[in-house]
Amino acid sequence: MPPWLPEPGHGDFIGARRLSKDELATLSRWVEQDTPLGDAELTPPVPTFASGWHLGSPDLVLDTGTAYELAADGKDIYRNFVIPVPEGQMRFVRALEIVPADPQVVHHAVLRIDMTGSVRQLAAKDPLPGFDGMVFAGAGMPDGRFLGWTPGKLPSKGSDDRAWRLQGGSDLVLQLHLRPSGKVEPVTAKVGLHFASRPPTRPALSIELSATKIDLPAGARDVHVTDAYRLPIDVSILSVYPHAHYLGKQVDGWAELPDGSRRDLVKIKDWDFDWQDEYRFKRPVSLPAGSTIHMDWSFDNSADNPHNPVSPPRDVAYGQASTDEMAELILEVEPADPRQLGKLDADFRRKWMADQVAALQRIAAASPNDPDAAANLAAMRQHTGDSKAAIAQYERALKLDPKHARSNHELGIVLLAAGDIPRAVDLLRQACELAPKQAGPHLVLANALRKQGKADEAIKYYRIAIKLDGTSANAHNNLGIVLESQGDLKGAAAVFARAAQLQPRQPVFQRNLARVKKAGG
Repeated sequence: MPPWLPEPGHGDFIGARRLSKDELATLSRWVEQDTPLGDAELTPPVPTFASGWHLGSPDLVLDTGTAYELAADGKDIYRNFVIPVPEGQMRFVRALEIVPADPQVVHHAVLRIDMTGSVRQLAAKDPLPGFDGMVFAGAGMPDGRFLGWTPGKLPSKGSDDRAWRLQGGSDLVLQLHLRPSGKVEPVTAKVGLHFASRPPTRPALSIELSATKIDLPAGARDVHVTDAYRLPIDVSILSVYPHAHYLGKQVDGWAELPDGSRRDLVKIKDWDFDWQDEYRFKRPVSLPAGSTIHMDWSFDNSADNPHNPVSPPRDVAYGQASTDEMAELILEVEPADPRQLGKLDADFRRKWMADQVAALQRIAAASPNDPDAAANLAAMRQHTGDSKAAIAQYERALKLDPKHARSNHELGIVLLAAGDIPRAVDLLRQACELAPKQAGPHLVLANALRKQGKADEAIKYYRIAIKLDGTSANAHNNLGIVLESQGDLKGAAAVFARAAQLQPRQPVFQRNLARVKKAGG
């Protein structure tokens, strides 16, 4: 059976694959006696295992579509398959099953959901089914629920109370960790969804403790990284999911309560990247407001670590590749009062953003001549609402490289929002020249020109943006606004209709279309 990593006494989990002391003693005696055959008449029947769907026929079955051909040999692959959800009303998913066509090559699977369309764009750029990488782009855990599959893990029947929202027209993103088998393998998978009878009443949030300040010199044996978060409200912890790569050695997760007592959540003394899993508590762990959740990861980058993928060892730092390192502890958390989910979300988001800014500041300081590092910090500064700091970092990136296309584009967006339209237009023109095949700079330049009252030139750039990316609903809608202002009602109606087709859940596109049609378009 697949190994069970958590230590006993540090969390009581569903489906623990652990032998009791009596069972281990029996096995030891059997081995000591040279494994004799017992009473043949007492031999149990050969076990049978269910095939197909464990939870019965799903209400909706989706699949990854065209098979991805996994090479016969080579390194492990993380492949993300984009699965469109049929258009329609919002439904609520009580349970799901993930069924790989060939479990022998699938090490594990993780499911996310994307409402932004960003994963479609990544998949469209890759000539093969899906796209590579360990990052999910704009996809996230649906309503705070961790969804995945590992060998030996049985699906949960779930409950209506803890269902998650599934919006028609969104995308599921199924990330499969694939391991070559020695021959070319076609890879597909199915996702079976079981719908709830009513909306959920127990909302959840995924809280991710993480450390990005990871420095593992070659030969280092016991390097620790930590993170902590103080809860602003009463919560229950439903599950924990530790994550590190090959150099991870031990993880300890616990909560310190306001009275100083300790509540263990998970402890793994011998981490194995090949057998990571989510661990769901038999009974949710209740924590009062003021409790602090702690994470402590240790790493072994010595030659004595049998999991070290590099020989001789090399210096390793934080990164997304499997030969880099990460340190995370993801917790599925439910507020005791569902009405306080927003408070928890906002509080944790502030911590997360502060951590990201600190990490990007370290990278920028370590790479003072890298315009990408400056632009990354600028983007996060803007994301936190600090436009002044964002502008300063974009200016720094452009001082390092005046032809840095991304900085010209993104600084143009910031200045456009700040009302400095003339300078924004100059930067955006430069961005379009530097990235002539990217739709984004052309769309933003068109928006800026529209604000300047330059309708004809704005129309030109909207049409270029649409030619470069025909799936941009905003480009179609904004073009329609300019065409309508110029009296071209039929042209406006055509692009408004396309915008509404691309994003049928956006009511403003439907209203714009209805307005110009009523006016004779």
